[in-house]
Amino acid sequence: MANVILVFGSTTGNTEMLAEHVAAGLEQGMASVTVKNVTEASVDELADYDAIVFGCSTWGEGDLQDDFVDFHEAMDGVSLKGKKAAVFGPGDSEEYADSFCVVVDMLEETLKKCGAEIVAEGFKVDGEVEPAFGDAEAWGLKVAKAL
Repeated sequence: MANVILVFGSTTGNTEMLAEHVAAGLEQGMASVTVKNVTEASVDELADYDAIVFGCSTWGEGDLQDDFVDFHEAMDGVSLKGKKAAVFGPGDSEEYADSFCVVVDMLEETLKKCGAEIVAEGFKVDGEVEPAFGDAEAWGLKVAKAL
């Protein structure tokens, strides 16, 4: 059974709601999941897990959710060699077409730079998150099966 940490940053609650459904999918796939708000997580503890899942929304013209900024900066130079990883996040393609969910891609690149292997394509939710809850669980299950 893979031991997974899911770290999310949420301002409006959308990413937190998605995180709950992603975690449910991971658990369906027989993963042991620890869910943490990024404000309560430490970069150092990532090494204690087999896999890392990040959830973060994209703000404005491609910015990280505020709470995720310091955590992301602290990842510089961290080794995640041998770890599996995946990233999800909500965005708004109607208002921010040029920067739609770019944070998902940014966090994937950071994880790769730290040596982690991305095991599933980033899950990007456009607009309202409630209709995507089933897809979030299915994506979580897909990630679990790739571990």
